[in-house]
This record gives sequence, structure tokens and C-alpha cells, in this order.
Amino acid sequence: MRPPPRIATAVGAALVLGAIGVLTGSAPAAGLRPDVVVDVGHTLAVEDGPGGGGTTLGLSLLWRLEDHFRVGMMALADGLGERTERLIGTGGTDLGPVAGAHRLAQGVGVRLEAHLPGAHRLEPHLAATWGLYRVEDEVRGDLIGSGAAAGFGLGVGLLRPFSRRHAAGVAVRAQQLSRGIAGRYLSTALEWRWNMGAGD
Repeated sequence: MRPPPRIATAVGAALVLGAIGVLTGSAPAAGLRPDVVVDVGHTLAVEDGPGGGGTTLGLSLLWRLEDHFRVGMMALADGLGERTERLIGTGGTDLGPVAGAHRLAQGVGVRLEAHLPGAHRLEPHLAATWGLYRVEDEVRGDLIGSGAAAGFGLGVGLLRPFSRRHAAGVAVRAQQLSRGIAGRYLSTALEWRWNMGAGD
């Protein structure tokens, strides 16, 4: 059962404020410089979408807590598909396909990670996200519908460090929105990480 919108929004705001408090309290011990995480990939298995998936882009700033945990803020944009329609001319002539409604989810929130012991220089990790999202439907630049929702995500990933500063990997995220014109979906992404606090 999806949480009521007001409760979901309040919990999301509380988590954001809580994460900021944790970062403020732990920054001297963990270092002030975050890990910068860039995700580029594709969405799939979109529930109630206009058709197919789309491009997903993400940017996160994560601070290290102890050795195996990260916490910080994220921003993302997930394309949730585009409907293809047929252009019909005079006399019923089919003039071919044209782009129809396109759906995009944009969000900001908290990202928490737990990094697990790995082997062969591979580092698995688990991620949880909670944030506020805006979902929009548009047709060739014209907005035809929109809505706001809280969103919760769970993900898994695998990283391979290339130096003290840089690592690359893959990640899969399952996303659930609390209400509105979009429901749940998956995303797969390639990931690049830059540890700003490490030496070369």
C-alpha cells in the first residue's frame, strides 16, 4: 500500500534534514570533500508509462561515514518512455510515425550506501534513496500533465577502483513513487566515481 502523500512528503523532508545533520556532525572525522557520483543509463519495466523507457541521468555527492558507509544528496532525471503515434493526412493517408507524449521524472533527495567486502578489486554496494519527485508529460515541448510525489528506491551496484580517486561500475535501481501518473520502474546505469578527498 502506498503511503498518503502528506505523510510520504513529511518523511522525505525529515530524512533530508536528518542526513544534513549527520553530515554536519561527522564531516570533521570523515573529511569535508565528498565522492562525486555520476550515473548514465536507461530505464525499463516502467509501470503505467507511455511506452518503453528512456535515458536516466544522476548526480550525487556522498560523504564517507566510517569505512563502509556513504550518505549524501542526489539529483536525477529519469525518462519514463515516449508514446509513438501515427500521422494521418487527408483522405486517411498514413504519413508515418510521430512522437507523442513523453514522460520525465525529476527528483532530489537523500542517498545512503553500504559498501561490502569484495574480491579481485571488485566492490559491491547496496543503496537506498528517498526524495521528492516531479513527473511531467509533454508533447513536443508542450506540457500536458504533471504531478508531485515522494519516491523510495533500492539499488545494488558493483565498482572497480582504478586509482585512489577514480572508480567505475554498474548499478541497478528499483524506484517506487507514492502517487500520481507514474508508479514503479527500474533503471540500469554505468557509474563513475571521483573521490575528491583522496590523493592521486
